[in-house]
Amino acid sequence: MSRGVVGAIGVFAAYAYATYAYAFDWSHAKGIENVNARAWIGDLSLALPACATSGYLLFCFVGPKVMAKREAFDPKGFMLAYNAYQTAFNVFVLGMFISEIITLKQPAWGSKMPWSDNRSFKILLGVWLHYNNKYLELLDTVFMVARKKTNQLSFLHVYHHALLIWAWWLVCHLMATNDCIDAYFGAACNSFIHIVMYSYYLMAALGISCPWKRYITQAQMLQFVIVFVHAVFVLREKHCPATLPWAQMFVMANMLVLFGNFYLKAYSKPKQGKAAAVTKPNETARSASVRRTRSRKVD
Repeated sequence: MSRGVVGAIGVFAAYAYATYAYAFDWSHAKGIENVNARAWIGDLSLALPACATSGYLLFCFVGPKVMAKREAFDPKGFMLAYNAYQTAFNVFVLGMFISEIITLKQPAWGSKMPWSDNRSFKILLGVWLHYNNKYLELLDTVFMVARKKTNQLSFLHVYHHALLIWAWWLVCHLMATNDCIDAYFGAACNSFIHIVMYSYYLMAALGISCPWKRYITQAQMLQFVIVFVHAVFVLREKHCPATLPWAQMFVMANMLVLFGNFYLKAYSKPKQGKAAAVTKPNETARSASVRRTRSRKVD
């Protein structure tokens, strides 16, 4: 294993520890059973998503221009560690959701447990972790620009990343003032998709054949349909503020149209189009990287 890979693993390990230390700091409450979920998440400021989105869009505009006059970077080790981190992180969050829903004996859809019940804290924490990770996912774009893969910097990719920061900020903001454990459902579905997606890229980087490669885009589109249906259910049952399901339906409809358009275009082409369609749609493709990493294992 090269020094670059070891160093990158160290960076993400430090980031994971810092996130864990912040999220699980219950010293002020003398244990998780006394944590007030609403007080913990607090009044989320607009400053963080506003600054992150502005900086991200500026980077998408300036980054390719700066890199046009430079040699492309090859952050292979960093990307390997990043994919490993994202896979492990999403396994952790999804596992926490499933464990808590089973432990609390709550239905997968339609839970009416209030946040004032301190047993619900880990559900809220899982959603907050999912929101927090949306900022780290902006590294997808950084890798594209650093490798001069500007053709992958599509409207779908940029819009997808920017929109989801605001979508999950809104979810956390609503959770701070309203009871709605069902807010976890979209995060759980998205965590599962990210496990499928990032584990594929991790396996590809290690030269391991991935049996579910061809189903990634289909799984993402199925996710949008399921979460949309769940939002309709929540709106009908009225056990969450109406803003939440309406926002979910807006985001899912947007993603389904854009991903569906990408999928149809990719599969309307011959063999090359089919190969592109199984790569991560919100990055348009990483096929060049996959071809290189399949041919040799990471040092």
